[in-house]
Amino acid sequence: MMVLLRPGREDTADRPVRHASPRPAVLTAPPPSPSAPAWAVTPPAAPSVPPTPAAAAPGHCPATPATASQDLPAQPPADITWTVFHGVAEPASREHGPHRKEADVHRCFSRTPTGALIAAWQIATRFVLADGWRRVVDEQVMPGPGRDAYAEQRRQVNTGEDTGGKGQLAAYAFASYTPDVATVQLVSRFAATGHLQVNTVTVVWSGGDWRLRLQPDGSISPSLQAVTSLAGFVPWGGV
Repeated sequence: MMVLLRPGREDTADRPVRHASPRPAVLTAPPPSPSAPAWAVTPPAAPSVPPTPAAAAPGHCPATPATASQDLPAQPPADITWTVFHGVAEPASREHGPHRKEADVHRCFSRTPTGALIAAWQIATRFVLADGWRRVVDEQVMPGPGRDAYAEQRRQVNTGEDTGGKGQLAAYAFASYTPDVATVQLVSRFAATGHLQVNTVTVVWSGGDWRLRLQPDGSISPSLQAVTSLAGFVPWGGV
């Protein structure tokens, strides 16, 4: 099981903690002068905006635009809004998702490295902390022995026990990426102690979305690693 938290007081609502930068205003062209024909006036270029996912049928995830970047994010992703879910900050993006929010299940991420990164943290947070964790597990975790083992373990956990706080996303690094499987190292920082912990999380593209793949024993990561600094990682977090 992912050691995402050392549970403390819960904040059960998603509430915004940081907003993405507002889109620049689009300038309009000035009216043509009497001496110049209307076709001679060249309007200024519109500001660059991220590609918008194509509309999808109800219940289905929108297709990832062909122009979406497949580059590994060497800098913190742009266009991010942070909300707090049960005390843990979660990133979301207009371009990369989640594009569907159904109770505790936040799904439909872009088939890109950034979409995989956001999905990895969102699902890893929600399948532990959500009141409706069973639905998160059923819909967003790959079936198999790992999912079955985790569900049995999770039923015995009380996330309301106060043991000193929850891990917050502090940084990330990609171990590997293809459009079908992404493995990301997620660094959690525990405010109560300042300790940093690395989980290696794998998400798989299945059924038109990223889904979490667990270890056969139900754990999220093949190992937990303590680090003393963020050297070698991209710092990124909402709190």
